[in-house]
Amino acid sequence: MLDSPLSLWQIGTNTTPDSNTTDSSFYRDALLEGQKYLQQQFELQTDIVSLVQQRAFFVDQVLQQLWQQHITDNLPLSLLAVGGYGRGELHPYSDIDLLVLLDESISEQPPNGLSDFLTQLWDVGLEIGHSVRTIQECRELAENDITIATNLLETRLLCGQQSLFSALQLLTITNKTWDTKRFYQAKKQEQQQRHLKYNDTANNLEPNIKESPGGLRDLQVISWIAQQHFDVTDLYGLNQKGFLANSEYDTLDKAQRFLWRVRFALHVQANRKEEKLMIDHQRELAKQFGYQDTESRLAVEQFMKDYYLCARSVEQMNELLLQLFDENIILADEPRHIEPINNRFQNHNGYLETINSGIFAFYPYAMMELFLILEQHPELKGVRADTIRQLHAHIHLINPRFRDDIQSRSLFMEIIRQPRGITHEFRRMNKLGVLGAYLPAFGQIVGQMQHDLFHIYTVDEHTLFLVRNLRRFSCAEFQDEFPLCSEIFYQLPKPELLYIAGLFHDIAKGRGGDHSKLGVVDAEAFCKHHSLSEFDTDIVKFLVRQHLIMSATAQKKDINDPDVIKEFADTVKTTDRLNYLYLLTVADIRATNNNLWNGWRDSLLRQLYRASKQYLEHSEEIAKNTAEKSKQRWQQALQQLIFQSWPEQQVTQLWQYYESDYFLRHTTDDIVWQTAHRLRHPTATTLINARKFDPQDTLEIF
Repeated sequence: MLDSPLSLWQIGTNTTPDSNTTDSSFYRDALLEGQKYLQQQFELQTDIVSLVQQRAFFVDQVLQQLWQQHITDNLPLSLLAVGGYGRGELHPYSDIDLLVLLDESISEQPPNGLSDFLTQLWDVGLEIGHSVRTIQECRELAENDITIATNLLETRLLCGQQSLFSALQLLTITNKTWDTKRFYQAKKQEQQQRHLKYNDTANNLEPNIKESPGGLRDLQVISWIAQQHFDVTDLYGLNQKGFLANSEYDTLDKAQRFLWRVRFALHVQANRKEEKLMIDHQRELAKQFGYQDTESRLAVEQFMKDYYLCARSVEQMNELLLQLFDENIILADEPRHIEPINNRFQNHNGYLETINSGIFAFYPYAMMELFLILEQHPELKGVRADTIRQLHAHIHLINPRFRDDIQSRSLFMEIIRQPRGITHEFRRMNKLGVLGAYLPAFGQIVGQMQHDLFHIYTVDEHTLFLVRNLRRFSCAEFQDEFPLCSEIFYQLPKPELLYIAGLFHDIAKGRGGDHSKLGVVDAEAFCKHHSLSEFDTDIVKFLVRQHLIMSATAQKKDINDPDVIKEFADTVKTTDRLNYLYLLTVADIRATNNNLWNGWRDSLLRQLYRASKQYLEHSEEIAKNTAEKSKQRWQQALQQLIFQSWPEQQVTQLWQYYESDYFLRHTTDDIVWQTAHRLRHPTATTLINARKFDPQDTLEIF
């Protein structure tokens, strides 16, 4: 709490109440005046930590004043703040959670004044959540309910008997209700279930600032586990214990302040408790925080990018610290089993670990190799926390020299070409910042929101969901989801080209202009940099440039019209390209919005695919027959010219400038006659020749 908080009674027009001041409107008006003062201070950029603590103190004063009016000092009961209020942190419309602690002697018949007290709290405008329990009831309930056990970690005495409060702390905190291991496992499972409700990503279009991954709840989980084991009450205490590095503490403190400012402003804007950053709120908050539109990005997109990057840092730190806690405390007594993998990495109790802390400094390319090893060793459960810390410390070494080195380029292509683990490792690379460091163009779309109602994820998250969808087409266990896609995937000559196109299809979002055109430049540069052939590069460029054409054609044109099919197929050109494009289109739509893919789109795309494939196969068959006929005449004419004593090399040198159509338009006899005449006059710039054309008794001129 604040060292020197301001008194509510000294704010604005407020006056100090006396023991006879019982009118609810007095306290309601005082709280509104306090709320108005806090909002003014917020607009003046006052430290957000002091504001949320000051709000808690204002509420303390009202509760304490009303408690004295309804409860006499000699009664054996206490009023405790719990939850966020127990931490001394209240946003404008945060829950005010209270615990009334009763001595066993009055548990059967609480004092009459208690009911009147709780009723008046509602009358003054405080939305409270309360429970009335004895110490023993608290202990029994906490033993079976992790939420109650967590709340009891954050109790704070407001009024009443200190002895009751001390006894509660002794029974539930000093003599722990849950042992450290059980508490840790329960909170971790609780967090995993919570994250799943939000698709296990912070990068939703309308994130919940409190409950989404990377939100305030993830910060609180760290504090709760630390408090349970280390008996500290906040992140600073964890830092003082040496468990949280200074840089990590600074990251989390900065993130908490940012999230608190957003939450405070959101409550004020909504004029109620609101934790979901809905689109309309995002626009208003961006304006309030001073973001401005630019030629390429809206103000709201800039604001939300800052939010997503903040949430990602919280998510990273949460995962790192929970794993560190697991390794160093929960599993501290487990026997160590270490198995070398190569000269740089080892398997330490199922987690990948560097041989020593200097590996990344001495051999930076190991930062890329790490992900390849995880793909090649599915028995590994993840990366050791100390190794993640080392990677964070050395990620600046992923610089132009690193990107240009053949080792890092080869490793990246090997990662893409692996038969398993691509989705998991791309996600891990993005979460740890390696993907954006290695591909700076990708780094620009990290946290970039597409501010419309179709894309519900940031560009980077959407891209990784797309890659996941592509990967699922190759997995036997998911063949029933999209049988046609799975069938097509196994026909692809090089699946890695599809993954590369997936990575680059939206990479130019947020720059202004046509992102599909701009993205082709980045995709081509990547392909050349990673030594892809010109043929493969053309396929990737085509997919990036035309990744929207199949969806647009299927949904906006009459695909029963042969001219529409011809136009589309002529753009695609080959069945191989069609196969790549169809898979990319399906994966893209499914990664855009959970509700966007439906039977109607599925049917249209399949119809367009099959009609186009039939057209292309027919065209390719005609082209094949034509090429064979042209080649046949070429060989027949050559044999006749050789029989006439013309040197083969001289003939083929002349023909190298001829188009294949020449051999289709003329008979073998014509080709021999015209070629022989040109060979007889090799230096002539203009030639005319004629011969009698017997069937019509006419002359044929050449």
